[in-house]
Amino acid sequence: MGGTERQSLFFCEELLRSGHNAHLLIFRPCGSLWDEMVAKSIPHTVLQDFDTGLCLLAPGLFENLERLGPDVVLCMGRTANCFAGFIQHHLPDSKVVGTLRTGKVIFPLHYWSLGKVSAVLANSNWWKRRMLQRGFPPEKIRVIHNPLMLRTAPDDRVKWRNIIRAKTGAGEDTCVFLDVAALRSGKRHCELIDAFGSFAKRTSVDWQLWLVGTGSQIDVCRRKVCATGLEKHIFFFGLQPRTGPYYAGADAAVSASREDSLPNFLIEAQAMGLPLVATDCRGVEECCIPGETGVIVPQGNLEAFASALENIASNKAFRQAASAVSPTFAQEKFGSARQARLTVAFLEELARGETYTHA
Repeated sequence: MGGTERQSLFFCEELLRSGHNAHLLIFRPCGSLWDEMVAKSIPHTVLQDFDTGLCLLAPGLFENLERLGPDVVLCMGRTANCFAGFIQHHLPDSKVVGTLRTGKVIFPLHYWSLGKVSAVLANSNWWKRRMLQRGFPPEKIRVIHNPLMLRTAPDDRVKWRNIIRAKTGAGEDTCVFLDVAALRSGKRHCELIDAFGSFAKRTSVDWQLWLVGTGSQIDVCRRKVCATGLEKHIFFFGLQPRTGPYYAGADAAVSASREDSLPNFLIEAQAMGLPLVATDCRGVEECCIPGETGVIVPQGNLEAFASALENIASNKAFRQAASAVSPTFAQEKFGSARQARLTVAFLEELARGETYTHA
């Protein structure tokens, strides 16, 4: 379930709750959040009559925008951002907001649009620094971190822990590591498995790695696990509609991804009391308190990652200390109510013509 889609729906709900008119323009029909959107009666228009599979196909986009007459247009997702500059040109009296939420290399059209829109909303300070280096005016960029969207309360950890660990035979002293992410090349699961292979050679701790998600790299990952002889330690759970129980059963979160600006998974993991080990990429360091709730390792440094895994696995006191701090940190910095207020206030400023000027 994509974070961008879920947060688009969330922000639309918050705007409606705040007394504003809000409307979702969706490129393609259906998707994982379709039923939820319909059930909540969220106003929406779908541009494609059926899912053509063509991301950049947006029939009737400008006609619908003219019909809606928005004061502010918030573009969520890389495809929408490719149209943002054209939307600003077509609706010069509207405030169009481009977003920077990805850890991937941005498309040329996306980058071009960022120079044309009224404002840019980034989800990490890393992106703001990068845009300032590229000459963007600081008054044009606002940073608001992703809202915490986890639907499982930390109290449920006790309820679910033993149930989910029994599925893999994890004992009381087993250190369970968790990664919740689509299995595609940019998430670097093969690199993660290599790090665990190195870790396995140096540790005496009983451990498991749970991989929750599916994708194009799943067969490659399965073969690598077999090739490294880690079948008894690494478990594939596939796509799960509820990830909360897996957070509850784990002891630490891990990520080797190089395509996230601010990974929702790492934020959610801390909300559930999990310390993290993650590859340094974009705004990953902003997800935690380095050295206190997580360890950030340099990209491509397999041994540093393996060493961090060993330190986490063998140091139960650190895990307990991090678990006591991380839920409060996650709620205070990324709590959904707080992030909703900041985002709505930002969009209201734009609508009133405050702070930001058209570039």
